[in-house]
Amino acid sequence: MIITRKIEVYVSDEDKERQKELRHTIYVWRDEVRKVANMIVAHKFAMQEIRNFMCLQPEVRERFLKVDDKGREKMAYHVSDMLIKEPGNSEQNVTYRMAASLLKGKVPADIYSCLNQTVANTFKETIGDYLSGKASVRSYKNNISIPFSSKAIANIHKADDGRFYFTLFGIPFACRLGRDRSNNEAVIDRCIGGEYKICSSSLMIDDARKKIYLLFCVDMPKKDVELDKGKTLTAYLDVDVPIRFFVDIKAKQAYDSGKHTFAIGSKEEFLHRRLQIQDAVRRCQIANRYTNGGRGRKKKCQAIERWHEKEKHYVETKLHTYSKLLVQEAVRNRCGTIVLLNQKAREDAAKTNSSNGEPFILRNWSYYGMKEKISYKAAMYGIRLIEDEAIIE
Repeated sequence: MIITRKIEVYVSDEDKERQKELRHTIYVWRDEVRKVANMIVAHKFAMQEIRNFMCLQPEVRERFLKVDDKGREKMAYHVSDMLIKEPGNSEQNVTYRMAASLLKGKVPADIYSCLNQTVANTFKETIGDYLSGKASVRSYKNNISIPFSSKAIANIHKADDGRFYFTLFGIPFACRLGRDRSNNEAVIDRCIGGEYKICSSSLMIDDARKKIYLLFCVDMPKKDVELDKGKTLTAYLDVDVPIRFFVDIKAKQAYDSGKHTFAIGSKEEFLHRRLQIQDAVRRCQIANRYTNGGRGRKKKCQAIERWHEKEKHYVETKLHTYSKLLVQEAVRNRCGTIVLLNQKAREDAAKTNSSNGEPFILRNWSYYGMKEKISYKAAMYGIRLIEDEAIIE
């Protein structure tokens, strides 16, 4: 199972001028990657939809006509129908050649190769949503990460000072683990020892904090536990408790009555700190009325933005904590499957019963974030995760 660890890194060259130059190089790579990622998306979308472009001249549009078995002419539907039938002109290779022509000599070849593969796979996964109107064509901004293969990470080791060092395309980096609550040190140690396999990773630049992060992807083996494939743990969000779950009883009956269920966390415990943070945001907003003019809006809102970041990190921590406890309960009960119930019916009921029309605990929660974190934690133990809507309806 592949997991991603976010680790702060910095250029470890002792020469300050050289360090500044190398850091600038990484920023240049990021800008070039962003431009070409948008070009790849535009290229692929144009190949997909060029048959419908009304601005083309008739003789150009005729190139996209094809004859069916009955001799009738119709517009080509598949991208492969429009490409030149020669080696090197596959749907994937066309955008790679375009990326190579734009980035060769500016960015290492490993980066634009991985970039083309990543963007192309993302486009392929979401093309159905584009065509059905569920999503717009994706665009990439400065928060795009710089992808590279596992082979690009060289000479990773632990020095005498206890820090981890590695080289990426000739640039020396060091890891800054801090308090290491995520146990990243143990993960990197196992990668060096060969217990875990390093996968394609990426660098991300945080412009606000002026920091560089390594999105370190690692293939971790599944933990060997005894599970009963026929046993199910069913979980759902509740108005009074962040997560309720039950094991191997009639799901509909337990969901409706709330009996025979177990709770993870509580409304007071989850909301106590978050409400404090929200009150701090309101106090900062009120205090901003009395600030002097000048220096711009960004300067005046720095304190508010810091509190918003604290709130986001608090919710992320709680999501990790609750999802870990839920998966541990599934392992303890030897459940081979975790079922997450759809929340729509429960949210509608919460809105009806709420005085102000908003489900307070659900409004302050993140169902998608919880599902995402339960998913990869469950996969570590070989537990299957499914969403079951039929139980509610």
